Amino acid sequence: MQEFPSFTGLDLDGNSVNSDIFSENSVTVVNFWFNGCTPCVEELPALNKLMKTEGKGCQVIGVNTDSLDGNKEGIAEAKSILKKQGADYTNLSLDSDSEAGKYATNIMAFPTTVLVDRNGNIVGDPIMAESRVMKFTKR
Repeated sequence: MQEFPSFTGLDLDGNSVNSDIFSENSVTVVNFWFNGCTPCVEELPALNKLMKTEGKGCQVIGVNTDSLDGNKEGIAEAKSILKKQGADYTNLSLDSDSEAGKYATNIMAFPTTVLVDRNGNIVGDPIMAESRVMKFTKR
């Protein structure tokens, strides 16, 4: 099993967050997205609904790559998009030089989602943009 890179960072409101966040739930849905990605933005409400309906044991965390390194403009735009889409789950701003930041910057297809267990291990394969579209359209 591959371990999700450990990290310390901030959420988009400036609150400290670290890898310990995974231990709070049996599974964490980590969604990598960026502001100009239409499919990314379109799925934000579905991810928020997933978090609300799954309740205890599941959480959703977004990693917005436009907000890396505390990019104030990227953070402001991401917050505006999240608000418009009604998505209120935690989104992170990571340091691009951190292991988790490097993981995020190496993603080539957006949106990409990984599932992380409470021990910080990635479960299964990443869910990439094309395969996700097929799954969401079948619902």
